Amino acid sequence: MNNIRRMLDRGLEIVGGTLLAMMVVVVCWQVISRYVIGAPSIWTEELLRFSLVWLSMLGMAYVCGKQEHISLTLLLNKAPEHLRAWWMLVLQLTFALFSLYILIIGGLKIAGISMLQVSPVLQIPMGQVYYALPVSGLLIIIYSILNIAATVKNLRGVPHTATPSLEENHD
Repeated sequence: MNNIRRMLDRGLEIVGGTLLAMMVVVVCWQVISRYVIGAPSIWTEELLRFSLVWLSMLGMAYVCGKQEHISLTLLLNKAPEHLRAWWMLVLQLTFALFSLYILIIGGLKIAGISMLQVSPVLQIPMGQVYYALPVSGLLIIIYSILNIAATVKNLRGVPHTATPSLEENHD
């Protein structure tokens, strides 16, 4: 399980880092073409908008995998350890259900509906942009399964170092 997590983490780090670097280059080109050359580039804004959608959705999956998402732990930190583990199970199941119904099923519907709509400048089907939803949903479900497995191991008393505790994640 740790190998799967490491491969997913590394893949998302590479894709996210590459996407971010590409966005920086495109923004620099946009500024240079507008203010230095005097002929603004028409494709950069649309590419940046679509890239940001993909980067945000993949980043959401990455953060869920690292369990560094926003959560309220004020009362949970004072609870016994076994209650915290049960709460983590509930939280991961909630993420998985949300990902299944909203991101995957809803994302596939909206992507299918919008495949005939073409972006004005780049001329790509808008469904390709919306595929970020089911892709991130699938990644979140995989991470949720890995996190549930790690939590169950902790409940059974088997130490597992890949899943940090709530105190380590949130100050």
